[in-house]
Amino acid sequence: MNIPQTLIDLEMELVSSSTRANAERLNELIAEDFEEFGSSGRVITKSDVLKGAGPLSKYELSAFSVRLLGDKAALVKYRACTSAQRSYRSSVWVKHEDKWQMLHHQSTVAPSDA
Repeated sequence: MNIPQTLIDLEMELVSSSTRANAERLNELIAEDFEEFGSSGRVITKSDVLKGAGPLSKYELSAFSVRLLGDKAALVKYRACTSAQRSYRSSVWVKHEDKWQMLHHQSTVAPSDA
């Protein structure tokens, strides 16, 4: 199993419109105690994500790096771009019952020249 590629694929899946419209799949991908520090400054929980399940802006993700933090944890970093903004992103993924779940996510707005 190629863990880095699996996690990159899961990040890509989480921004797809079909996944965002599927609360059951979101529930599988996001850990119960998930927390996100959004680029808006808001703290977002799993409950917030599930309530807001639906289409997102179209994202272009690039410049992925994956760092394994042990057998059951990893840090994924990348850049995201929408028509409105560019951002740096990082996610902590944990393996729970043989499935990877996002535990934490951070989005930081990047300067327009970055």
